[in-house]
Amino acid sequence: MPGISIRTHEPDEARDRCAEVYFPHRLTVLHDRARFAMSLSATDLGPVSVGLLGYAGEVRLETAELETGYEVNVPMGGRLRTWTGQDEVCATPGLAAVYRPDSRSTLQGWEGGGRLLGLKIDRAALEAELAELVDTPVRSVVRLGSSLDLRRGPGRQWWALARSLTELVRDPRGPMSLPIVARPLAQSVVVALLHAVDHPYRDALDHRPAVPRPAAIRQAVDLLEAEPQNPVTVTDIARRVGLSTRALQEGFARHIGVPPMVYLRRVRLRRAHADLRAADPARHGVAEIAGRWGFAHLGRFAAAYRAQYGTAPSETLRSRI
Repeated sequence: MPGISIRTHEPDEARDRCAEVYFPHRLTVLHDRARFAMSLSATDLGPVSVGLLGYAGEVRLETAELETGYEVNVPMGGRLRTWTGQDEVCATPGLAAVYRPDSRSTLQGWEGGGRLLGLKIDRAALEAELAELVDTPVRSVVRLGSSLDLRRGPGRQWWALARSLTELVRDPRGPMSLPIVARPLAQSVVVALLHAVDHPYRDALDHRPAVPRPAAIRQAVDLLEAEPQNPVTVTDIARRVGLSTRALQEGFARHIGVPPMVYLRRVRLRRAHADLRAADPARHGVAEIAGRWGFAHLGRFAAAYRAQYGTAPSETLRSRI
C-alpha cells in the first residue's frame, strides 16, 4: 500500500505534491516566503486517501470544483478558515470542514503552523456505498453538510474511528496496512461519515428495512466461517448472499445477535488461537499471527484473546515448547 512523506521549502513543489494526494489548487503564501515549509505524510486506502498536511506559516489554498471526490479536513490544532460553495466554516479540532465534488473550496490558515488530517473520499465509492445503504440509486452529488461536530453524537464516534488513521499515516507499512485490515477500515470510515454528517438521505438511512429470512443469514455465516482470511467488507458479504448492506446488518442483529464484522472477528480470533497452538515459537511470533488474521493492534488482540481463552496469546504460543 503506497505511502508518501514529503517536506519542502519550495511553494511550487508543495502545490504539485499536495495535488497528487488531494486536488489541484492554487497556493498563496501569506507570510515571509523565505520561511515557507510544507510537510505531508499520506497513504492510500483505495477509496480513501488520508494524510497529515502542515505548513510553517499562513497560506491560502484555492481549488476549482473537486469533481472526483469528497473531502473532510480536521485541524489537529488551531483554526482553519474554509469556504465551500456558499458556506463558510471555521474548522477546529472539534469541528470538521466537509467539501463536495460540485463546489469550489478555499482554505486559509496555519498562521501558527500545525497540521490537519485530510481525508479524500472517492466520489463513486461514497455514492455507491450510500446507494447500498438506502437500497436506491444515487445519481447525483450527495449534498453533504459543510461541517461536522466532532465533540458529540455520531460525529464524535466518526472522529474516534477516523483519527485511528493517523497511525496508518505514520507507519504505512505497519499491520494496519494489511488489506485484511485496511479495506474494511476504509469502508467503515465512509459508512460512519454517512451516518454522522447531514445530507438529504438521512431519513432513509434511519428507516429500518425488513429483516431477511434466516436462510440468507445462515448463508452469510457459512461464508464467513469458510473464508475468514479474505479482506471483505459488509457490502461484499451482502452482495454474495443477495442482500442489501442494511438488510444483512438487520438480519445479523435479529438472528445472530452481533453485527457481521463482529462475528467475523470472532471467527478470526478462533483461527488465530488455532495457529498459536500449532506454531513453532522459534519461527513465529504473536504479532505475525495476529496480523495474519486482521488484528492490527496487538494490545487489543491480547485483551480479546484473554477474554475468550483466559490466557495471553504468548502463553498459548509458548505452551507448544
